[in-house]
Amino acid sequence: MAERLKDKDDARLEALFRSESIEDDGFSDRAVSRIRRGILIRRFTLPAAVLIGGLIAAKPAAQLLLAMAEILTVIPQDIRTVQLDSLPQMTTFILGGTVAGMIALLVKGLEE
Repeated sequence: MAERLKDKDDARLEALFRSESIEDDGFSDRAVSRIRRGILIRRFTLPAAVLIGGLIAAKPAAQLLLAMAEILTVIPQDIRTVQLDSLPQMTTFILGGTVAGMIALLVKGLEE
């Protein structure tokens, strides 16, 4: 709509701010390719690091799980059992999550 309702002043302003592109001898293309390459590197670095770290930590993690299983066999049976009365109810979790979400929204609103 604004394109159709231009007056003389709008046309003069457009002509004033219209400019020729500056020859940069390929600098812009090199800068854009460097930025894209950096984005690609960042995109693949974190998953690769997680994969390599997971491969390195797999054996110690398995050993830790086996050690925890041995420790659980040493603990008496009456200590390992949990009474259902001592566990929180589902409504407590829902209420707590709602309150936490409201606090997060409040903090975000205060930042703005």
